[in-house]
Amino acid sequence: MKPVVLIVDDEVELTNSIRLALRREPFEVCTANSAHEGLAILAERHVDVVVSDERMPHMSGHEFLARVRLAHPDVQRIILTGEASLQATIAAINDAEIYRFLLKPCPAHVLCEAVHGALAASEAVGRPVIDPAEVATFEEALAACRMVYQPIVVARTGATYAYEALVRVDHPTLTSPVDLIQAATRLDRRFQMDRRVRALVAADIESAPDGVAVFVNLLPESLEDPDLLAGRDELAPFRRRVVLEITERAPLSMIDDIDDRLARLRSLGYRLALDDLGAGYAGLTSLATMQPDIVKFDMELIQEIHRRPTQSALVSAMIVVCRQLGSLTLAEGVEDPAEVDHLLTLGCDLLQGYAIAKPEPPFVAPTPHLP
Repeated sequence: MKPVVLIVDDEVELTNSIRLALRREPFEVCTANSAHEGLAILAERHVDVVVSDERMPHMSGHEFLARVRLAHPDVQRIILTGEASLQATIAAINDAEIYRFLLKPCPAHVLCEAVHGALAASEAVGRPVIDPAEVATFEEALAACRMVYQPIVVARTGATYAYEALVRVDHPTLTSPVDLIQAATRLDRRFQMDRRVRALVAADIESAPDGVAVFVNLLPESLEDPDLLAGRDELAPFRRRVVLEITERAPLSMIDDIDDRLARLRSLGYRLALDDLGAGYAGLTSLATMQPDIVKFDMELIQEIHRRPTQSALVSAMIVVCRQLGSLTLAEGVEDPAEVDHLLTLGCDLLQGYAIAKPEPPFVAPTPHLP
């Protein structure tokens, strides 16, 4: 597999000329004409070196490469610019930790030497080489995915409110959703994985009962997926029935223009849920940032809640806050009828877990054991 070099510059003619100048080099060249487009490519595929302009609309080169460093630390970073302030240069060195700083006009042979040096630097620090066989295994596992759906019910009535779509993997090597997510992250195929899941849900959703929503998990990186934000996604025809459940692996503050992106999804008709409040990054800051329609309490807060006064007090307080913010509350991982009773006394709106129903093929009606 050839190394991949991504050229990011808002001047289309320049990116085309660089692609042409590098056509005989032993690496694949791809281009982007904005920092956002560059981030979308990085979230979707493996890249070895990024060469970025400094002065670009909406996001500077050093800001873009600083985000690349945090999200894709193994990718080598080069600035190619015609003009940069001292402050931008310092930020490129300190925040983006660039490999080289090149000035325009830059002869092709100088750029080639810099790219080759960056590739050699990656090898010197022991960057893992992407095995084509691993890519093939991931593609096979992705093709073998299927969806199951776990009911979510109204706590006080037991009526079915929604189903959460959960991916299952029928593959001998990547046997679980965790395996699939780890492979997608390692191979920079997260967009591809999330798009596949959404396509599978879109194929099922027409058979969902009338008036019932479907929760679809979304990696934070997919908030930068141009297809999703533009309404070109396969879920788009069903968006008014879909709750996008943001599963955080990094702070939402790392997503550029997060407020605009969330507003765009809402304008399309999607509702938003914050997953796993009380675990990892899903804290009060994310609650304030997302202003979600639905808040899911992490199962670690819910399990044995009837026996643990501290957990009960925390969940009770968060239910009050969510009610004041206009967000519905959902307890996931409910496995004991005693937990159901206690959550009802606390005023939780929605319940999900084995005490209600297990994940099943679409769309099995639950028979919850509610008081």
